[in-house]
Amino acid sequence: MIKLKKLILISFMLVLLFSCGSKEKKESKTLNIYTWTYFIPDDVIEGFEKETGIKVKMDFYDTNEQMYAKLKSGAKGYDIVSPSTDILTIMREEGMLEELDREKLKTVYENLRMNEIEKFSESYDPHFSHSLPYTFSATGIAVNKKYIKDYPKTFDIFAMSQYKGRMTMLDDMRETLGAALQYLGYSAESSNDQELEAAKNQLLIWKKNLAKFDSATFGKSFASGEFYISHGYAENYFEELSEEDAKNVDYFIPKGAMMYIDSMVILKNSPNKENAYKFLEYLYRPENFKKVYELFQAPSVVKGVEESSSIKPHVTFDDVIKNAKLPKALSPEALEKQQKVWEAIKLQ
Repeated sequence: MIKLKKLILISFMLVLLFSCGSKEKKESKTLNIYTWTYFIPDDVIEGFEKETGIKVKMDFYDTNEQMYAKLKSGAKGYDIVSPSTDILTIMREEGMLEELDREKLKTVYENLRMNEIEKFSESYDPHFSHSLPYTFSATGIAVNKKYIKDYPKTFDIFAMSQYKGRMTMLDDMRETLGAALQYLGYSAESSNDQELEAAKNQLLIWKKNLAKFDSATFGKSFASGEFYISHGYAENYFEELSEEDAKNVDYFIPKGAMMYIDSMVILKNSPNKENAYKFLEYLYRPENFKKVYELFQAPSVVKGVEESSSIKPHVTFDDVIKNAKLPKALSPEALEKQQKVWEAIKLQ
């Protein structure tokens, strides 16, 4: 009986030892990223996979709301996502994000342009405790100078009735209604009825001259010459334009523009956290982040990257900081009121 007990104990210990060894052998070699389409250069993904042996799986979303809704509905398995500041605030407050280990990302934090960008973190993620800034810019206006010679470099350009039907603005409540509010000197998070009515009236003046609100094909339509004036993101225009046609385009940040900072975060329930840290460390190395900068041609958040490239940004840090404001998350009251105003604008 004693021998039997010893045999059982030895067998148990062998099983335990074997299973522990198996766990070590089964160290995760995968990373799941849920992000915007074309947001991370293919060269960066391929380089990371080659260096680490970790296989990266990518899923994509079109809006912050789509990403948030999917995660809240119970989707699991994702490690890294790329929220904008307003939704990032909500995710952080709801405990959805990992508080970043600054020791594991020590060189990343050292290389960030903290003097220029850290002040903006106070409104959504103080001192970048749960996020790393990735893209930093503002929504601007593209003008085809082949067809338009004289124009104001402000949102007043949309009041130029002689170009009626040749203009577009984003089909995005936060971007477009927010811009109208800021153009009038109000907060993009306003819930004040008078301010929202004034922004509505201003947008209706501009809407008279628009061909449409468009967030899907505005870059291609502008590049084809269908539209002469377009409100949107620089990269969407210039990735569609030939080098020659790009010379005829003026892209500027008007006063009252909506600043944006898209970030990289690790989800609290990430199943591959160590791999996520390894990826962020790799991504933010200056030689790798240079590929991000050259993809977007937006001001780099990593020191020395712009100086190391022959490519110039479409807009500068000064352009963004001088003319744009960073939106915050909407309160429930502001969200409800702004949605009603936006729906009314779209229907008129």
